[in-house]
Amino acid sequence: MRFTATAPLLGLALALSACGSQDGGGDPVKRVDAASLDAQDAAAAEEADAILRVDEVVLRNPDLSTLARAIKAAELNAALAAEKPMTLFAPDNGGFDKLGVDTLAELLLPANKGRLAMVLNYHVIPGRLSVEDLRKQIKDKGGSVEIVTLEGERLNVSVELDQLRLSDASGNVGSVTQGDLKASNGMVHVIDSVLGPQERSKQAEAPAAPAAAAAPGE
Repeated sequence: MRFTATAPLLGLALALSACGSQDGGGDPVKRVDAASLDAQDAAAAEEADAILRVDEVVLRNPDLSTLARAIKAAELNAALAAEKPMTLFAPDNGGFDKLGVDTLAELLLPANKGRLAMVLNYHVIPGRLSVEDLRKQIKDKGGSVEIVTLEGERLNVSVELDQLRLSDASGNVGSVTQGDLKASNGMVHVIDSVLGPQERSKQAEAPAAPAAAAAPGE
């Protein structure tokens, strides 16, 4: 009697096991891989980030709030929202702090809008350049590469201790601390210093021109 009672239960268990391995159509049930889901989520997040324009990437990053103020003061939002691809080396808040409170305040004055725009344009490169692109160019050029900025002057880019380093014509140096922030119209690389073109340095250091002497008889 004991074997007779156990046999139907064993048959039922086998039947349920078979049903659990198939869906309603008789096909094997596909198992979901957690790692695959994580990869899909990461890809979706990256795609969502790429929808943002360069100016929006700056606005969304709390470490770039001073840069966002500077862009607004220089009225460059529209330029950074343009569809033409670009690469922005974005100085973080700490980089602007290195300028000093007084220098930064003066730079943000409406009267210095042109000068501020020149400084910011020095951090913009036409075309989309990833960290990998820059590293390849540096390797191909034998250790460093000069790239022309939107302002017209050149930036020198090299690799030091496996980190991208940028230097301006005055010898100021900045490092890429966060690279490849993708935008729909380009790429953003966060740097730790504010750089400047040589022309700006010359103008800042040059003494004011004396007033022209009046001609005799005037």
